[in-house]
Amino acid sequence: MRASKGRGKPSAWLAAGVTAALLAACGSSTSSTSTAASTPAAGGSGGFGTTVNIPVPASLRRMPLTNQYGKTVDLESWSGKTVLLVPFLTLCQDICPMTTGNLVAAEQSLRADHQASKVQIVELSVDPARDTPARLAAYAKLTGADWQLVTESPAALRVLQKHFGFYYQKVPEDDPDARDWWTGKPLTYDVDHTDNYFVIDAAGVERVLQEAAPDFHGPLNPKLYRFLDALGRQHLKNAPQPDWTPADVLRALAVSVGTPLAASAN
Repeated sequence: MRASKGRGKPSAWLAAGVTAALLAACGSSTSSTSTAASTPAAGGSGGFGTTVNIPVPASLRRMPLTNQYGKTVDLESWSGKTVLLVPFLTLCQDICPMTTGNLVAAEQSLRADHQASKVQIVELSVDPARDTPARLAAYAKLTGADWQLVTESPAALRVLQKHFGFYYQKVPEDDPDARDWWTGKPLTYDVDHTDNYFVIDAAGVERVLQEAAPDFHGPLNPKLYRFLDALGRQHLKNAPQPDWTPADVLRALAVSVGTPLAASAN
């Protein structure tokens, strides 16, 4: 799978991550485990994801994160809400802008259905060296994302990666002409990562794991469209398979919230 300009994670890592999540879920049965688009009713080939039952340790829920306003937050800050945790980076030349676009569409449906207060979307940077609060704020303004965009220390990111099982890896930038959409400076490296989202319920238990790419049907901000590489533009037209839509996000959130959400019932 390719993501974030991405060469993506090796299939062995993917298999290990899925297996670990499923093993944890099986074990729980005996113990415990502005970019806007209209929301399509149809789901993608990847569905809403895989249901799991994996408690998120309290130490991880209290791990300090920094949001786009420069405020220190943690997953525990949204205790009592369903959290949609989505790894990304602002300098992604491929999938991430489409992911954010689908999240905007899903949030619009939540607001229309008067369910937004039950959910907190959190985009988690896998590029803490570059994704400062100021850059996160600029990305939020560019995309219309009005939720939490957070960065963290490299050590904290490794702990989060180990628990949730997503992949990320700093790699050389292979396009000498690539320029930062915010500063205009040449890019010196990229971060490969998998396409994931994770649904964490109000009690701090992971309920859904998604490992598919976004199928996005809305326009991108022109600045981000120009920033996409050739593969990113290809994926904007035809999403990699398997894929997910905003309706799938709503279905995934409904697993935690406990009631159908807007287009998820269509």
